[in-house]
Amino acid sequence: MSAAHPALRLVSPLPPARNGIADYAALLAQGLAAHYTVEGWDREPDDTAAPDRVLHQMGNSAAHGFVLRALRRWPGVVTLHDPGLLWLHQQLGEDWLPALAPPPGTPQAALAARRGRQLRGGEALGRADHLLFDAAGEVLAQARAVVVHSRFAAARLRALHGEAATAHVAVVPHLLPPVSGISRAEARRALGWPEDGFVLASAGLPHPAKRFDWVAAAAAEAARQGARLRYVHAGADDPALPRGVATGWLPEAALDLHIAACDALLCLHFPSHGEASGVLARGLALGACCIVVDTAGYAELPRDAVLHLPVAQGPGGLAAALVGLAANPALAWGIGAVGQRFGQAEMALASVAARYRDVIEGSLGRASAPPAEPAELTLPVRASAAAVAAALGARRGQVRLLLAGDTAEVAAASLDAPLLDRLPPWVTLRRASVAPDGLRLELMLP
Repeated sequence: MSAAHPALRLVSPLPPARNGIADYAALLAQGLAAHYTVEGWDREPDDTAAPDRVLHQMGNSAAHGFVLRALRRWPGVVTLHDPGLLWLHQQLGEDWLPALAPPPGTPQAALAARRGRQLRGGEALGRADHLLFDAAGEVLAQARAVVVHSRFAAARLRALHGEAATAHVAVVPHLLPPVSGISRAEARRALGWPEDGFVLASAGLPHPAKRFDWVAAAAAEAARQGARLRYVHAGADDPALPRGVATGWLPEAALDLHIAACDALLCLHFPSHGEASGVLARGLALGACCIVVDTAGYAELPRDAVLHLPVAQGPGGLAAALVGLAANPALAWGIGAVGQRFGQAEMALASVAARYRDVIEGSLGRASAPPAEPAELTLPVRASAAAVAAALGARRGQVRLLLAGDTAEVAAASLDAPLLDRLPPWVTLRRASVAPDGLRLELMLP
């Protein structure tokens, strides 16, 4: 190892994991090798010391649980491929409600506390919660720097968590994957498809935000209007997809063939949390005409590099676009060519790796926040449920509550008013112990 190439630990899912972030991390490691000796780490953290430089790749799924646990042990730079992490926290088996709330004093703190009480009381978590709350506070506090892929994602974090908590957030474009220079005609011959006809494609793991419901309705309407098109989904099947269009999971080379063979590639994400799209990056690299919803980070893309679908137009607007493109495929090819040039100029691996290097080196002097110490409160052992609720009402996170009294008072009070009956419904009791000075409770509040 030379002084010019310090060690960097890259904590992320890695191939052969069927995970787009795994593919991203493997490619990024190649670019970072010009600046670091890169060690890939795709497992649970252990007790070994990490090098000074650690780069975590975080997504919003259970596959990234070990990345969050590694961040708690090895502070470093974090790439938030999706700035919303509520689904990740739900799947970890931890008490995820404390992750719901932004820091005190931020615009959503009161809303988060109110919603936390409702959820503690038995209400189910809904899709709106994933839009309103990002559960990214722990990552922002523990990371030395945070990378996101769009100005929208950075602004969303800032709006939810405040300027001070997001001062170390940097925007680095998603990188462009290396692809073989295969033509549309060559890709279709390799797949055994007819060389003529308009092909519409989507790709990747199914998700409700990819709006397969819009696609099915739009494709049917376009066909009713006389458009002749074939729709293929290069990925796993989903109930919202038309029957027979899904290929099942594809290895990278086959995925590239399917995208190269299409005339237009659907990269629809609505509603968007500010997540990045590996499918979009691959479509740009292959020169496909990418169709995106005109919202969030996708609205930042040049107007001539992708086709923006207005949110309000939904399936009707998509159907109109498909009819127009199917009648004039050269228009789609022209948009794809501009998008390819844009990607090559803005998202090249060497350029993205150099920007990561700048963020990593700039983060070395920044200490991550130490874990917050639990708040400590004392109330009389016979405090009423109303008094307990009033004392806890403005608190969040971990609280140690001492119900003060001697052993006889604790026993008598417990018989008169059972402990759990005096705790508000939004509070989780983690531990209770009897001490000489009273009953000690370890609580968790949303």
